[in-house]
Amino acid sequence: MDIQVRGNGVAVSDDLQKFITKRSGHLDRVVEKVDDAKLELRAVRKRVGPSTVVAQITIRSGRDVLRAEEEAADANVAIDKAFAKLERQIHRVRDKRSRRRTAGQPTIREAAPAGVPGTEPEVALAPDEESDVGDLVRTKRFGVKPMDVEEAIEQMELLGHDFFLFHYADEDIPSVVYRRRDGAYGLLIPRE
Repeated sequence: MDIQVRGNGVAVSDDLQKFITKRSGHLDRVVEKVDDAKLELRAVRKRVGPSTVVAQITIRSGRDVLRAEEEAADANVAIDKAFAKLERQIHRVRDKRSRRRTAGQPTIREAAPAGVPGTEPEVALAPDEESDVGDLVRTKRFGVKPMDVEEAIEQMELLGHDFFLFHYADEDIPSVVYRRRDGAYGLLIPRE
């Protein structure tokens, strides 16, 4: 597998590059076709305690996007943990897909409008009661392609997130699928 490595505050030595190449070779057995593979190593300076390295791996394989991120004091350990997490994620999604084919599709519950019994009303804060939400620390831009809800759930699971923004092909609008606390999935569709 050809993997692009980028170091942000971390020097990528020849030994580290050899380790990454060796470790990424294990994924060739698990992932059939890889269109794009990236590994970002980021140094994290903490106010308290030792500095750490974050390893984030992103792999595009057909319609799937796989991502894993791990942090450790040593770059080799962070990379190893991230690859192990990615392999577990791939196996989990494959198992889930095979179970879904035999047992049917997951249950999707659409968010009910406000005022419907059994739903939780939104709480609006008055201007003088606003909470301190913190600073915006990261902005991501990504391409959004039309897909159905089941495909969006698969992408969310592959990324390891609790929610996923996608272009809902049936409604032709941006929508969000999310994992509920009870393990089911929810779908947020904006009103026009």
